[in-house]
Amino acid sequence: MMDPHDDNPPFPSSPISAVEFGEFAAEQAAAALGAAERDTGEAARNLDLLLDVQVPVTVEVGATRMTLDEVLDLVPGRVVRLDKKAEDPVDLRVNGKLIARGEVVMVDDCYGLRITRIVDARERLESLR
Repeated sequence: MMDPHDDNPPFPSSPISAVEFGEFAAEQAAAALGAAERDTGEAARNLDLLLDVQVPVTVEVGATRMTLDEVLDLVPGRVVRLDKKAEDPVDLRVNGKLIARGEVVMVDDCYGLRITRIVDARERLESLR
């Protein structure tokens, strides 16, 4: 039997009949299917291990750039201007990566986030730059 983990399975070097070739191809396909099923099972088990891992989730209302001198001049009551308008959606980041956008809401005297849109793969890639 062929090793399903072998990237270059041995191909018969001598001439073979169509029936023998069909059997060889079926054996290779079965080995590949078995490896794929094992990989899927392992991936599901690995994902189960990660589901309880805590990751930082932040809501980014806006951002700004300041010099160190400006930061040292901050005092209570000082207003720091951010790069977003009040009506702009805020960003939900998981482990620093943009995942969704939404609007700030009040929930029992606490701030909350109502998610209005999950970002697509293209936007996630752009947020990494």
